[in-house]
Amino acid sequence: MLAWGISIGPRQSFSVFLLAFLEEFGWGRSATSAAFSLHMTFYALGGLVLGVVVDRMGPTRVIACSTVLWAAALMLTGGVSSLWQLYLVFGMLGGVGTGGLAYVATNALISRWFKRYRGIATAICHAGVPLGTAIAGPLAQSGITSLGWRWTHVLFGATVAATALPLVVIFFRDDPKKMGLEPDGIAARDTGVTGAPPGAASTADFTDPGFPRGYWAMFVANIFRGMTMYALMVHQVAYLVDVGFGKMAAASYVSVISLVAVPGGLAAGAISDRIGRPKTYAMVALLYVIGFVSLVLVREPGTTALLWTYILASGLATGGVGPVFSAFLTDRLQGPRTGFLLGLQNIGFGAGSTVGPVLAGAMFDWLRSYTLVFLLMAFSMVLSSIIVSATAHRVAQRG
Repeated sequence: MLAWGISIGPRQSFSVFLLAFLEEFGWGRSATSAAFSLHMTFYALGGLVLGVVVDRMGPTRVIACSTVLWAAALMLTGGVSSLWQLYLVFGMLGGVGTGGLAYVATNALISRWFKRYRGIATAICHAGVPLGTAIAGPLAQSGITSLGWRWTHVLFGATVAATALPLVVIFFRDDPKKMGLEPDGIAARDTGVTGAPPGAASTADFTDPGFPRGYWAMFVANIFRGMTMYALMVHQVAYLVDVGFGKMAAASYVSVISLVAVPGGLAAGAISDRIGRPKTYAMVALLYVIGFVSLVLVREPGTTALLWTYILASGLATGGVGPVFSAFLTDRLQGPRTGFLLGLQNIGFGAGSTVGPVLAGAMFDWLRSYTLVFLLMAFSMVLSSIIVSATAHRVAQRG
C-alpha cells in the first residue's frame, strides 16, 4: 500500500499539473490531456510485456526496476519544454514505469499471498492509490505555487526513489512459501482454513492454453472502467475551477475524495469477500452514477449539498472500483500465466484510460461544457457493471 501510494500519487495529481501546463504553454485541453492518455497507453502495453516477465522472474524484481524508471521519468518531466517532450517522457517512459510497478505486478503478488481474504487484501493494497492521491494533490498545488511545476516534478521523482524503492527491495517477497507459509498467512503445516470467496469461479489454477470463460467480456468491462475512472480524475479539478472554485480549493476537494476512497475501498473489499464481487461492483457503479449526476449539477461554489454528495459518492466509488474488479479477475486467473492474463486485461483498462481523458478534453473543446462528458462516463460505468454481472452468471451456470 505504501509503495504503490508513494509511486502512483504523483501520476494521480496530473489534473493539478494540467492547469499549470495550460497556463505556461497555452496548449488545448485535448492536446494536453492526451499526454496522460499516452501515459495510460504505455501503462497498458508495458503491463502486458512485464506481465510475462512477472511469470518468469517474479513480481518483486519487476516492481523494483519499474519504480526506478518511473522516478527517472518524473524528474525528467520537470525539464520538458514542448508537447512532444511531455508525450515522450511522461507519456511513454512514465507509462511503462507505472505499468510495471502498479496493477499487473502488484495484483499478481497479492494473488499469491491471499485466497480466502483476497478482496480485503487487494483493497488494502489498492488503498495506496487514493491515499497517495490525497497527499500528492495538495503537495502538487503547493509545490507549483511556491517552487513551480518543474521542481515539483523533480521532487516527486526523488521522493519515489528515496522511499518507495527501499520498501520494495527490503520488504517484498514473491511467494509465501519463502517464509514457510501458505496463502492467507496460514502455516504450511496447517491448511485447514481455506476456501474461495462468494462469486469466485474456482479455487483451482487455470492451466489451459486458451483463456478462461468470460475473459473477453471482462476485457470490455475493463475498458469502460478505465474510461470512467480517468476521465473524472484528469478533468475534475478543471471542472471545479470552471464553475468558480479556486485552484487550491478544487485540489483540496479532490484530496478529500481520495481520503474517502480509502475506507470506501476497504469496505468494498471486505463486502465482496462476503456477498461476492458482482453485487459489490454493482453498488460501486450506482455510487458513480450518483457522483456524476451530482457533479454536473454543481454550477457554483454555493451548491454545498450537491458538492458533498459528489465527494462522498465518487470517493466511495473510486476506492471500491479497483480492488473489487481486480479481485474478480484474480479469482479466475490463478495459474502459471497469471501475469500474462492480467497484463492482457490491463490493455483493456489502458485503452479505456487512454480514451476517457482525451475524449473528455475533445468534447469540452467542442461543447465548452463537461455535462455530456460526465453523463457519458456514468453510463460507461453502468455498462461495465452489467457485463461483470452477466459474465459471473454465465460462468456460474456453465460451472
